[in-house]
Amino acid sequence: MGAIILVAIGGFVLLEGLMWAIAPTAMRRAYDQMMTQVSDRDLHMAGAFAVFIGTCLFVIGAKLILQ
Repeated sequence: MGAIILVAIGGFVLLEGLMWAIAPTAMRRAYDQMMTQVSDRDLHMAGAFAVFIGTCLFVIGAKLILQ
């Protein structure tokens, strides 16, 4: 059960981070009112970090499921 939760959370964080890393301007438009003071560089860095964490969680969860 814990492995499935890890895969789900990891997949979510991975996809969310990937969207920010690839298209921060489009994501900024979607979150415009919440993100008025954050630079594109900060969004790139946060997105890349989220992709890394999401990938790690996803891989750990997948390994637990496949054992």
